[in-house]
Amino acid sequence: MTLPPGFLRTAPLNRETTWSLICRIAGRYGLEAAALRSCWKWRSHQPRHDGGGGRADAEVLLNTAGRQLLAGLCGVEEGVLARALPSWGREDARLPAGDGGEPVAAWRTGGAVAGPVAFGCRLCTAGRTGTAGRAVLYAPRWKRVCVRHGRWLLDADADQPHEYVDVRRLPEVVAAQRRWAGVARRAVRAGAEPERMFALAHAVVARWWEQALHWEREKVWPRRLHRVAGGDAGGDLEWWRIVGRDAVIFPEVVAVADALLDPGMGKLVWVDSGRAASSAMLLAHLQQPPSPASEATTADEPVPTPASVPPLRRRTSWRRRNASRERWSHLGRSTGRTGRTSWTPR
Repeated sequence: MTLPPGFLRTAPLNRETTWSLICRIAGRYGLEAAALRSCWKWRSHQPRHDGGGGRADAEVLLNTAGRQLLAGLCGVEEGVLARALPSWGREDARLPAGDGGEPVAAWRTGGAVAGPVAFGCRLCTAGRTGTAGRAVLYAPRWKRVCVRHGRWLLDADADQPHEYVDVRRLPEVVAAQRRWAGVARRAVRAGAEPERMFALAHAVVARWWEQALHWEREKVWPRRLHRVAGGDAGGDLEWWRIVGRDAVIFPEVVAVADALLDPGMGKLVWVDSGRAASSAMLLAHLQQPPSPASEATTADEPVPTPASVPPLRRRTSWRRRNASRERWSHLGRSTGRTGRTSWTPR
């Protein structure tokens, strides 16, 4: 495609949201994204958080004329855009077929179009496009680690300003990302869906995560949590337990997914819904040599494990909750840094 004089080519990133591409096109010309919105006739309102701010996971669906317009603006053939943008060509009732050739667009949220949406690594984006800036991509939770730069990429649907957590001090998280490819291949060979295995493993380990606050001997997860917080979660422990959870538990999620490929183990977990019996057996399985977690954790960090795995308690006294939080606040934190990291996007 030959661009008119003065037009700049902006190639899409793989699995990028259409709205993210529009924002990057505007940035190439030194414009706000709102300046390009007038190019389309909009049939709905931009998704916003309760506080009024625009959602980073906003997505745009375009009619035929709208897609042709976007291809012209970025200087890329429609076939290339169709392969890169998951939302390309998606239908919407608000985009009637008989639009008279007028470019029309409709707002959606990315999760309702093509699955989970996460922030892209800004360093990788700069390396691929030559310009620094934010990108938003469709990415399942088993593809959230930027191995090159040691970043866990966060969900884009949350109302918070941070795009990633730093996992450079957690080599077991990076190792788990590499290991997942092998687990997924094993699942396919076994006739299982990797996505289904990951979802089940994540549900089981997330349940352990909620219980782990009361495990008196637990040290691995608190240590990881402080590391993703920059050394010390400080008074923001509850905030970090929410934001950092998926990164912290990822090695165990991959290890459990691997263990669930054992037909007997998988059936037990489905029947038991991840409660005491299946949890105890999974933990025993993970600690057998050679342990599935041996590739996902460092040599000096064993698999997180309680003395026993009781069912979830319906109610825990406030004294016990406070004591557990106090213990997590001190376990594994560094003395060199305190408080929340700066999180300056780079």
